[in-house]
Amino acid sequence: MGKLVHYMKLEVDEKVLVERVLLKDRAAFEKLIRQYEGLVFHIVMPLIKHDNDREDICQDIFLKVYEKLHTFQFRSKLSTWIGNIAYNTSINFLQKKKNLLLDDVFKSNNENSSAMYENSIAENEPPNPEGILIVKEERKLLEAAVEKLPPIQKTVLLLFHKDELSLTEISRIIEMPVNTVKSHLFRARKSLGEILLQH
Repeated sequence: MGKLVHYMKLEVDEKVLVERVLLKDRAAFEKLIRQYEGLVFHIVMPLIKHDNDREDICQDIFLKVYEKLHTFQFRSKLSTWIGNIAYNTSINFLQKKKNLLLDDVFKSNNENSSAMYENSIAENEPPNPEGILIVKEERKLLEAAVEKLPPIQKTVLLLFHKDELSLTEISRIIEMPVNTVKSHLFRARKSLGEILLQH
């Protein structure tokens, strides 16, 4: 019951936000960006190699969101719709960049992930300095392990664990069957486990 109430409240909040943006409310659009920039980054980051390109693509994505928002019919969550725009924009960018080798796409390429798991781990940090050092070391190992994953696995992992999206929502965003998403998530977790066990 609580989940249903939360979902309905979320739906109402989304509708109000969309309506305000469509009325050219600048503050509402800025709120929309703040609310979904993490989700967009988790889709763009594993696929796009250079920081400058990522920045341009993220701006392009929110520009498209603004331009196409009037077509959003609330048949899915706003996050799913924005995520799908983010994924397609990233893929289109890669297809247009003819000089980009396929291998480059599958190399780990995030130089800014040091705070990726900050929030989830920070709550459990022991108060003593030695404990904090251990947790920081574990965090570094986890981040390094995530970096070794293929982009699609990294994307699915981040969307599932960081953005807490369901497998169905992720499948709509990256336009793959739910079972394929499940398979990517399983492989990502398995690879992470194997990499971490080596340490």
